[in-house]
Amino acid sequence: MRRAKAVGFGLLGAYLLSYAYARVFVFHAVEQYTGAEGKSGPRKDYITKRDRPAGEGWEYQVFLPTIKVEEGITNYLHNR
Repeated sequence: MRRAKAVGFGLLGAYLLSYAYARVFVFHAVEQYTGAEGKSGPRKDYITKRDRPAGEGWEYQVFLPTIKVEEGITNYLHNR
């Protein structure tokens, strides 16, 4: 049981480390405002691959759970 936990934590650590790498070199955040002229109203950030719409590419699908968590945290912090 102890070995299974160690392997699980190791895989989780590798996943998060690879997401951090991808976040720096593959993805970027896009800001979108819902009000008039794009400057008023709540701000919504979303993460996408560079030069591609959100949701495209295998990298996006692999890291989708982590992307959604990060988007939720940043939207909460900007809109409270």
